[in-house]
Amino acid sequence: MAEVFAGFVVGYGLALALAPAGALLLIRSNDRTGLAQRLAPPGTSVIALSVVLHFAAIIALTAVGLVLGMALGGIEDRRPDGGLGSPNVAYTSIVVALAAAVFVPALALPAVRRAAVAAGLVFAAAFGWAMPWLATLG
Repeated sequence: MAEVFAGFVVGYGLALALAPAGALLLIRSNDRTGLAQRLAPPGTSVIALSVVLHFAAIIALTAVGLVLGMALGGIEDRRPDGGLGSPNVAYTSIVVALAAAVFVPALALPAVRRAAVAAGLVFAAAFGWAMPWLATLG
């Protein structure tokens, strides 16, 4: 159960950190590309769009954290050895592979290359390394 709670906490913390950063990037890109106008009908407030982004990030990342927490709990029952700086090398390998599968296709778009690399590294570090260590504390 500590693993699931650790997944929730890491997902929530990641959402709290990334949602404002995403909102700022959205507002900044609005001056150059008009991204907010393409995502929402004309007349929609960028601040309202940012609030929606924040709620979506909280729901999505906590759900991902809960699912990965259940996976960590299932893998922990089999008592794998630590490695790669993590107390559970099998789980960390799975999370790194998942991050690569999700974020590598975004590298094909030059406009989001840096953001995709940063997001992949943050995802792998938060869920792959921080979450197992947090679960050992619980």
